[in-house]
Amino acid sequence: MILKPFEQATMIEGLRALVQRLDPSHPLSLKISKELQQLEAGDFGEQSIIRALQKLSQSLEISILHNITLFEPVPIQLDVVVITPNSVVVIESKNIRGNIELKRSPRQMVRVLENGDKHIFNHPEIQLEEFIFGLSTFFKQHKVQVEVIGIIVFPFNNAEVYYEEGKYPVIMRRELTHFLRQHINNSKSQKMFPTAKIANLLLKYHRVFQTPPLCIHYKIDPQDIKKGIFCRHCHQSKLIRQKQSWFCPKCEIYDKTASNQALRDYCLLIDEKINTETARCFLEVSNRHLAKRIIQKYTNKKEGDNNQTIYYLKNM
Repeated sequence: MILKPFEQATMIEGLRALVQRLDPSHPLSLKISKELQQLEAGDFGEQSIIRALQKLSQSLEISILHNITLFEPVPIQLDVVVITPNSVVVIESKNIRGNIELKRSPRQMVRVLENGDKHIFNHPEIQLEEFIFGLSTFFKQHKVQVEVIGIIVFPFNNAEVYYEEGKYPVIMRRELTHFLRQHINNSKSQKMFPTAKIANLLLKYHRVFQTPPLCIHYKIDPQDIKKGIFCRHCHQSKLIRQKQSWFCPKCEIYDKTASNQALRDYCLLIDEKINTETARCFLEVSNRHLAKRIIQKYTNKKEGDNNQTIYYLKNM
């Protein structure tokens, strides 16, 4: 049973907006584009693992949670958590292509691409150790006795993995269902506990990780962010106001709610707070009253009155 389904990382949404609204010549443009690609690949891998687990949950008593973040007693962010009747399994997903060597001493992950480029990363079991320690400490704090184990999963066949025997199993996604079935069968003699109790405890203390506006995160001057309302189909043309809607001259289509996405971009990139004049400038709307109506339609919290009113965009 999937109790917390796959959700796209908010950071990805923000980076996509940043890539669109940052000039390609900006010094950070290439770095940001690469980070977006890496996060999208990671999300895609995690989504494929969730799909495989969903099929498995039809025949086994397991609960599946995606992207669990706990801040106490140890801050941890878990890709995928599988709760079985006898244990909690933390899955560390690594969607990385090339020839991968997981070295034991020193612990490193070495990746060699087809063109010969070589990259060295932290061994994934180092991070997995921290996750298992943090989750085990969390359960002890709440007086829950349960075994926590970890596995490293490569979700696709775009990686050729060479593995020096380490602390945690390293498998491909196609092996995941067999691994979990075998693990559950081998654990039947251990103490059983209600999976729902563990799942509800994790969901209760899960907190969404709030990324600061990306202009703050990357130290980008907000003046470098392109203004206007962009087409959500071609992602290139700025829309113009026409027939009480937004019109794309390139796609020749209307989009009544395109301004909503523009305000969302402002929230992710610059600030969660906005006033009418700032919105008019960012949306490139000449009519102040139109800008005010757009904000009022897509926010549910405000402070102040008249020209001093501040609107909050966080819950859009």
